[in-house]
Amino acid sequence: EKDQDKDKSLDGDEAASSNTAASASLMPTIWDKTIPYDGETFHLEYMDLDEFLLENSIPSSPTQLNGLMSVDELEEEKESQSCPPSPTPSGVMYSVLDDEDSDDSDCGQDNLNPVSTEAVEVPVNFEPDPTDLVLSSVPGGELFNPRKHKFSEEELKPQPMIKKAKKVYVPNELKDEKYWTRRKKNNVAAKRSRDARRLKENQITVRAAFLEKENAALRLEVAELRKVVSRCKSVISKYEAKHGAL
Repeated sequence: EKDQDKDKSLDGDEAASSNTAASASLMPTIWDKTIPYDGETFHLEYMDLDEFLLENSIPSSPTQLNGLMSVDELEEEKESQSCPPSPTPSGVMYSVLDDEDSDDSDCGQDNLNPVSTEAVEVPVNFEPDPTDLVLSSVPGGELFNPRKHKFSEEELKPQPMIKKAKKVYVPNELKDEKYWTRRKKNNVAAKRSRDARRLKENQITVRAAFLEKENAALRLEVAELRKVVSRCKSVISKYEAKHGAL
């Protein structure tokens, strides 16, 4: 009888332990399910893992599966999942290319805008004689600047040759005060005209000397630029021959 009582107590303990284990487990016992097998009708079929877990009420995400994780760990994992993925190198490359394209387009727009010739300075070794500058300047005015001075179209037009009028002989008895007054006015006007013409000639001469120097410097610069353009064309032609047209 004592042995029978011991067996009953052991059976009761095993049943209690199995009940507590089943209640402690959050997942159903898959091994309790039986699959009919008769040797002929049994065959393997493809089964999706997600469908299998869903049919058996098994959580698929690791956060749901691990019920022992703390609240802080769960929040950190959610934050890491909510963070956007870092941009791939290709994405960075595309953005860089887009920036370059926008820069190129901006540069193209800048090139289309007209450039003021006054803002462009050409390095020219030109040191005019100070006396020539004084002779080319208006008395009491600013010193003539051959680098910046501009002539109007009328000033640059060729001037016709003016023939002197024939001298008219006037007897001494007819040279009265009115004659001498008119002659003084004519002499002053003629001198003023000669001075203005000489001043303009001096200005044009000094300006032409500077333009000759500037023209020579520009020709050298154009020759260098042509060499650079020729080298660039050669490089582009080799690239297109190897990789195709740009």
